[in-house]
Amino acid sequence: MGREGLMTVAGTVIVGAGPAGLACAAALGANGRSSIILERADNLAASWRRHYDRLHLHTAKAHSGLPGMPMPRAFPRYPSRLQVIDYFEAYARANDIRIRFGKSVISVRQGQDWIVETNDGDALEAETVVIATGLSKAPIKPVWKGQESFSGKLLHSSEFSNAGALGARRVLVVGFGNSAGEIALECAEAGLEVGMSVRGPINIVPLEMFGIPTATIAIAQQHFPYGFADAVNAPFLRLRYRDMGKLGLQKSAKGPLTNMAEKSRTPLIDIGTMAEIRAGKIRIYPGIESSDRQQVHFVDGRSADFDAIILATGYRPSLETILPDFAEKFEGAERPKRGELQPGNDGLYFCGFNTASTGLLRQIGIEAVSIALSIAER
Repeated sequence: MGREGLMTVAGTVIVGAGPAGLACAAALGANGRSSIILERADNLAASWRRHYDRLHLHTAKAHSGLPGMPMPRAFPRYPSRLQVIDYFEAYARANDIRIRFGKSVISVRQGQDWIVETNDGDALEAETVVIATGLSKAPIKPVWKGQESFSGKLLHSSEFSNAGALGARRVLVVGFGNSAGEIALECAEAGLEVGMSVRGPINIVPLEMFGIPTATIAIAQQHFPYGFADAVNAPFLRLRYRDMGKLGLQKSAKGPLTNMAEKSRTPLIDIGTMAEIRAGKIRIYPGIESSDRQQVHFVDGRSADFDAIILATGYRPSLETILPDFAEKFEGAERPKRGELQPGNDGLYFCGFNTASTGLLRQIGIEAVSIALSIAER
């Protein structure tokens, strides 16, 4: 034990046993540095386990492996949610990663070194800490007038498993990100009456162009200015989705790469959702004005009845729950500035908080290797 009853850790404390935490632990091990992961759930990759059943990676497996271990050759090009979880478990075993489950971190604060406190009263002290809780920690749940009177099912996408378990005939999906698009597609394919509430301008990119995964194309273009890459890609996207306006969708004035870089706004990767919209199996509505029992009123004056509303409205990193000086550290932002892995140059690192057109798992691997090298040089 260290000072004042603190348990001194000979290595790095990592918060979160998702892909970012696993990648950092493996990269540190490859650099001869020890680490321990604290995970609030009872198993690793908890967020992946709560995702809807049909989820698949939207980036090819060739670019989705974590440092030092590619995904199995037997996997399809776009692995399923369960295959990805199996891969994470194999990765943890192969790298002999130490994880303490059921350890919910309630505070990370600076003392002589960094002090990490857990909900069960433990306090660990380490020279370096990596926050790897990721972007998908706290569900965002918008509120509108009369929402409490809605008589059907109201749930966040994190609570959705599959269309069969929903027990509804008329479904409204709120949002137009990848979860929204895939959930709406599943419900339409299951024969449900589906609507999507889309508030503002959006970007859409296909899963593949000319048989090449879109993320692979983004990797090839990553050294060009994102505005230039958007300009190169624009004619192909315009041709593919030239009917967006007729379908009730407003195209963003800026391209998908620009919006990701400047606003961390991910485009819809189209795996079939647009075909169902064109076929009339998914109806597009604007933002919600209010609701009254089963009737939902939209801002353009239209109304429709629904048995279920699924809020595919994303997540917040919720870093303020573990960082006492959150407001001061990030000046009102929800996370570190884009590309900042150690904002204060003080031994506190962040991994997995940058969206990337080249794939989040690939980006996590790049960040983990950089963080491990930085820690090894301290």
